[in-house]
Amino acid sequence: MQLLRKAGWFQARGEIRRSVIGAHFFQSFLSLLFFLALVVWLIPSSARAAQKHPLLQGQPELTQPQPPQAATAAHGQESGAGSPGSGAAGPGGGASSATPAQPIPGQEAGSKGAVPSAPALGQPGEKHETLPAAKGQAHAPGAEAGAHGEHGVKLPELSPIPGVTFVETMIQLLDHELHGRTLGWRPNDLVFGRFTDNMNNFQLGVLETLRFTMMRLKDSLTRMGDADAYDRDLEQALNLLMNRATLFMFPSAETSYQEALGHLQAFVQKLKTGQRNFYYRVDNLHSLIVVYKDLLGNVNRSLIMANHVDGTPVSWFEVDDYFYYAKGVAHVLFEIFKVVRVGFKAPLDTLRSNEIMDEMIHELHRAEQMEPWIILNADLGSIFANHRANLNGPLSEVLHLLTVMSQF
Repeated sequence: MQLLRKAGWFQARGEIRRSVIGAHFFQSFLSLLFFLALVVWLIPSSARAAQKHPLLQGQPELTQPQPPQAATAAHGQESGAGSPGSGAAGPGGGASSATPAQPIPGQEAGSKGAVPSAPALGQPGEKHETLPAAKGQAHAPGAEAGAHGEHGVKLPELSPIPGVTFVETMIQLLDHELHGRTLGWRPNDLVFGRFTDNMNNFQLGVLETLRFTMMRLKDSLTRMGDADAYDRDLEQALNLLMNRATLFMFPSAETSYQEALGHLQAFVQKLKTGQRNFYYRVDNLHSLIVVYKDLLGNVNRSLIMANHVDGTPVSWFEVDDYFYYAKGVAHVLFEIFKVVRVGFKAPLDTLRSNEIMDEMIHELHRAEQMEPWIILNADLGSIFANHRANLNGPLSEVLHLLTVMSQF
């Protein structure tokens, strides 16, 4: 043994062992990097694949009906058919017999009278088609009119009674969180809720947005003016929604929110029987826009901040909470704005804000489509994703457009 020790045998053996352990550690580290790179590559690949399909998965692709302008142009062509130099009806309805018809920008290649445009949305109760593509994805002249269905969002069919679809949408959103999900309401769950923080924060975002909407519904959307009394069912519903979301009993959150749903359903019956009214006015639209702007400003701040107010950094365990809370807010805004786009058509026409509302719905739908496998919080210059920053992109655009509309 002394001879081996003098010869450095044990020292050499220790160095060999350390080198082998280091090699195994380096190999494991490379495997981990390869796995993370594969995950980051797969996420945008799946997003690109989803873009090849209509925006609303599971719904048939919509086609845009022929607008009235197209019918007018086609009638002008029929009246002037038979001579190469006969005129076609222009945008103003005039005809020219001396010069050939000029192609109209946005006209389908090969067509002679179709003028693709945004679908005309009628009064509540009519069927509505597809929103046009957002400005960032506008079709070049010559694109097919039916291609709007690939990048559009299906608008709802509103009840002929003003406000019924708006309130029923709120009811459906809250009822789904209470009864439509496995395990129901999660934030106050003493066992499973400790392991489902993503869904917990999503439901908290839904609840907070419904609270803001309820305040506008009670204060302005259902009142003729400042001298009009509050509806008692809406007052009760708002008070119940303000109960703490984590209460397990005395009363539980589910009990309070279920009772709030009952008051909202009673209010829907009042609308149907004419006891109460819902007003599609410009000032009501403005109040709704302002309150959503305030809510979304807070959400956007939580998506971009690196440190809390006290200076402590945002931990890796908090980033997914902020992400899914913002997802819950965006989900409610997406559903409410689709109803607003149809019901408040006349005020939107007055403010010339139809395109702005279309763009906001498009950006909210982009936020709806974000479903990463794992929430990463890498540096903005890293090869890895920062999902809070990704979600902040469309939501910051919505906030900007809300700010623009609030100044009209």
